[in-house]
Amino acid sequence: MFFGTDRNGINFGINGGRVDEHLVQIPFLFRNIAAPAKVLDIGCTGSPVALQLAMMRYNVTGIDYADYAQQHANLRFIKGDFNGHDFGKDRFDIVVSMNAIEHFGLRYYDRNEYFDKQADVKAMTKAKEMLNKGGQLILMCKYGISELITESGKPFMRVYDDKALDVILSSFDVKSIEYYMVSSYRTIRQVPKEEAAASRHYRSSGTYAIACISATKQ
Repeated sequence: MFFGTDRNGINFGINGGRVDEHLVQIPFLFRNIAAPAKVLDIGCTGSPVALQLAMMRYNVTGIDYADYAQQHANLRFIKGDFNGHDFGKDRFDIVVSMNAIEHFGLRYYDRNEYFDKQADVKAMTKAKEMLNKGGQLILMCKYGISELITESGKPFMRVYDDKALDVILSSFDVKSIEYYMVSSYRTIRQVPKEEAAASRHYRSSGTYAIACISATKQ
């Protein structure tokens, strides 16, 4: 969701009277991220995080299908598919994925769609490979009753439950998880895991839960 912006805009999580998950995800990242190091931001477009980290002296590489308009000396942008990109010997201390993994293999915003129901698992396996030993993963995604959300009859986004998260995080040691509920794009609050896990995603009304996760490579 990019309230009041185009795909290249920056979403801080609030626009007028509407809020979305970025409002809590960005603070979660800055409360949990390790000291300045080499960062890979998967699905960086639409988020201020890559630019903010670059300004804080992190060495940042961002990758996305859509252009990333912001520039900084500490920021390198790659336009392309994370799963298909050859990073060579490049490795990172921190991998960030904010609201991206749930779209892998389903439908991209401005690309021809394809369907690969295992693309998210492949992406997390590759993220692990891209991390140095003991490296950090910060993952933020939709959470609740497992579901494949469609838009105009086309697969668009996954909602993860605990079983699905266990699969994509199988190679990581989870250090911290926080759960939040967005209600009608009006309010957002931290909730117990049980409340988030029992929630269903209502895309049309803007009511849904998210998980914010900090983990390390095993």
